[in-house]
Amino acid sequence: MHILWFRRDLRLSDNEIIAHSTADNAEILPCFIIDPWFYGQAEVGKARVKFLFESLEDLDRNLKARGSQLYLFEGNSTDVIQELTRQLLELGDRPKLFFNYDVQVQYGIERDRQIIDFYRQHNLDYHQGLNNFLQTDSDRRDEWFNEYYTYLRQPQHPVPESINTPQLQLDIPQLTFSQLKQKYSQFWETENTYFSGGETQTIATLDSFLSSRYQGSHWKISRPWLTQQGSTSHLSTHLTFGTISVRQVYQSTKAKAAELASNPKAQFSLKAFRDRLRWHDSFTQRLYFYPELVDTNRYPEFNDYYSSAELDEEKQELFTAWKEGQTGFPLVDASMRQLKTMGWMNFRMRAMCATFLCINRGISWHHGAEHYMKYLVDGDLAIDNWQW
Repeated sequence: MHILWFRRDLRLSDNEIIAHSTADNAEILPCFIIDPWFYGQAEVGKARVKFLFESLEDLDRNLKARGSQLYLFEGNSTDVIQELTRQLLELGDRPKLFFNYDVQVQYGIERDRQIIDFYRQHNLDYHQGLNNFLQTDSDRRDEWFNEYYTYLRQPQHPVPESINTPQLQLDIPQLTFSQLKQKYSQFWETENTYFSGGETQTIATLDSFLSSRYQGSHWKISRPWLTQQGSTSHLSTHLTFGTISVRQVYQSTKAKAAELASNPKAQFSLKAFRDRLRWHDSFTQRLYFYPELVDTNRYPEFNDYYSSAELDEEKQELFTAWKEGQTGFPLVDASMRQLKTMGWMNFRMRAMCATFLCINRGISWHHGAEHYMKYLVDGDLAIDNWQW
């Protein structure tokens, strides 16, 4: 039995662990773990959790179309994987675990270490794949640029026509999607959905971008109203949750550029967009080698000014006004209210509000970065905290 553990890679297309685990028609147990860590954080944005749940629902539909299904387990991820493995061993199986690297949060990194140790202790095989390109050899950091583009130009991992998933009776807390919607109704019952989750929706979003919205995206990225209306790709959330791979986006964009070889303006817009993809992935790579940058200052001389220490009463009042969009500065307030309403705001406005909090209000970036990560649907720790 191959355990296929989804995390930030909620897709079937161009997914290394899908291709490897389903080879030779092996029996597959696709699963996702509803871990209280994710949605149990204070002030977690509802839009972000709803996007995750919608992506899981779409993944289940795509698996069922291939004769499989998504098992939804609930509980601490480490405990669930270990118990699942034990139960399969008791049934006489020798399970092999397939999962992709997760470099986002210390919780995930430590979780993966514990699970790898568990599998090694039981002399069981596991396969740790790449969700997107990641240079894991520290001795080859200088070769990242060339190896990155070599990876992007390689053929995509194929999607299997069928997936062999037997019916299993497991003594582990599980949820159906009906139960998921009922138990976590506070996330489903949001007034408006500005970003819908799932691989199916992602492909539609990419197709829409490449059909017309790409035009002028290199300058429209700095216009908040235009970006909200869709003049940029709006793929950031999909990349964050892995409902599409960067390689898929890159190759689709290159194919579109080839169609428009005689249009220099279109060529420039698409090239600028591909550069943004590299910019996105370079942050993930940086976080892998320097995980301490999540919560430490880039330069130590700022340690006397910026820390995660509790705010005094005066600064807490200023911080609350910033979060609620009640500072009295219209552009800041509009942006911060948009963040709470949509779970998103324009890239330039993110930088502007960060500058206002740290420079104009003297509040440490640690507090602002945490607020962004709790509300941004596309919250990416590698980009968010480094930019702060």
